Amino acid sequence: MRTRNRIKIAILVILTLGAAYYFYLKEQGNFHAITTGEAYRSALLDKDELERYIAKYNIKSILNLRGENMAGQWYLDEVRISAEHNIKHYDISISARSPISDYNVQRILKVFKEAPRPILIHCQYGADRSGLVAAMWKVVVDKEPKAVASKQLSLLYGHIPIGPTAIMDRFFREWVPPQEQNEKKHPNN
Repeated sequence: MRTRNRIKIAILVILTLGAAYYFYLKEQGNFHAITTGEAYRSALLDKDELERYIAKYNIKSILNLRGENMAGQWYLDEVRISAEHNIKHYDISISARSPISDYNVQRILKVFKEAPRPILIHCQYGADRSGLVAAMWKVVVDKEPKAVASKQLSLLYGHIPIGPTAIMDRFFREWVPPQEQNEKKHPNN
């Protein structure tokens, strides 16, 4: 009986800590630096949060991974605020539950090259799609090894690598970054 009670208490503590961390992430918009001064990641921010982070981090561009959504007030606010602050706004629709198309990978890589910095990369919760694109950023822009960059897809940011969103982890493991593609094409260079 005593062991059961300890197990119940341990489970309750774990669930309570997990819920507290979830609400903390949600309250602060799951906002984190990918590369300080260059790239940040977040959940979908309300207009006040977006204005605050733009001012605090001098955001110059936004990559919205939810895609264009003219029916969503959040989207209209984001586009309006971007225009008011002369922020370059990019929309690329990717799913947290299916692999990214080659076309969208190329579009993301183009944004990495072109976007004024610092850039804010966001999806709905800032965990799965933002985590994957943040990991890609770390490899392509910061030249980090994939093993290090994969930390962007972690529980720390709210990503759970099981269930339907585990596709993000599989995609990242199998993804061949541009620099490795070039090495395969030109092995003697």
